[in-house]
Amino acid sequence: MSLKARAQEKVERSGISNYSFDRDILVMCGVRYTIEACNCGEPGCDGVRLRKSLTSLASGM
Repeated sequence: MSLKARAQEKVERSGISNYSFDRDILVMCGVRYTIEACNCGEPGCDGVRLRKSLTSLASGM
């Protein structure tokens, strides 16, 4: 399963319906997140890490 598919599954499991994808960037409630692999090894980790995109941080200034 691709990172994008895992991120979509994670968002839907959380009950969030206001999201979309702009290429490989997840956009939730107007905030952009990069999708990264997570290798933390924690029990229950789904292997996906979402980080606020630098472009959304810069536009908030």
